[in-house]
Amino acid sequence: MQHFRTLNGEPPNGDPQGMLPPQQEPPSPPPPSPTPPAPPASTSSQWTPPGAELFGQPAPRFEEAVHYLYPKDHTVFHIIWDRHMQLGPTSHPAFEARMFPTGLTVKELIQRLGAPDDDDAKYGVKEVHELGDGRWVAGQTILLDSPHAAKTLREVGWDERRGTSTKPVWIQVHTE
Repeated sequence: MQHFRTLNGEPPNGDPQGMLPPQQEPPSPPPPSPTPPAPPASTSSQWTPPGAELFGQPAPRFEEAVHYLYPKDHTVFHIIWDRHMQLGPTSHPAFEARMFPTGLTVKELIQRLGAPDDDDAKYGVKEVHELGDGRWVAGQTILLDSPHAAKTLREVGWDERRGTSTKPVWIQVHTE
């Protein structure tokens, strides 16, 4: 019969006779998973709401503890940025989809799309209607100095149904 002894000659596991085989150590726990690096600390006490920056204009800034109450109703615009593009029978313009609050005035919309803050008559938007199969027809054009520029998007027919239950508003940024 074989007797088991430790390196220092003592019986293992408190077995005075040294008759029991040495017991295996329980497996060690797995190493802890690496923790992801913490996001960089904010160097500013302000944040920018998503989608607030448009056409290189500065976005509104809010203090960290300030919450923004978004307007209830929005409309969907498909914005054609190419100011000189002629919409012909086979046009497939590049566009960017954006949502704007329906309480915004047309003047504010035109300015948010890159027009200067003055009432320069050469800046505006032209609504175009997609007829299908690459066919388009021009709709209303509203310039910054127009009386219609003081109306809200809803008042000129660009309401919350556009882009949801009806076709979106297609506008082309306009300069003369």
